[in-house]
Amino acid sequence: MSRRPGSRELHPSLTEEQKSALFALGIELFDAGLWFEAHEPWEEIWRSDRPQPRELFQGLVQAAAGLHIWHQRRRAAAASRMLGRAIDKLSAFAPSTLGVELEELVASLREWRRWLDGAEGPPPDPPRIGAAGKRSGERRGC
Repeated sequence: MSRRPGSRELHPSLTEEQKSALFALGIELFDAGLWFEAHEPWEEIWRSDRPQPRELFQGLVQAAAGLHIWHQRRRAAAASRMLGRAIDKLSAFAPSTLGVELEELVASLREWRRWLDGAEGPPPDPPRIGAAGKRSGERRGC
């Protein structure tokens, strides 16, 4: 059976170089506040035939989706639930994995979740992934 033009393969086979490029692109988009766009390259890795570590990529997709749900749809309860799932998955990989300081990301996502669940005042600063790895000079790769 042939695929429709423009459709994605269900479980693509990605090289390590392709996974690293998609991972970096997702981080760049996430840090730019383009959460829907950020989830797409991570989802491509997560759906691939070798998405290791699978739970990490699923957690990143969920973090981006939760922030997108709030910023585009203003659905606090749904965003909070999605961020809770992301926190559960990403916490298992803290303090860092693949050159990403997950402890800082998880702390930021927790702060967002508290705010979404009814904290007063303005929203927290947007979570960022790239700053910690750039400060420490670590190289990211899958």
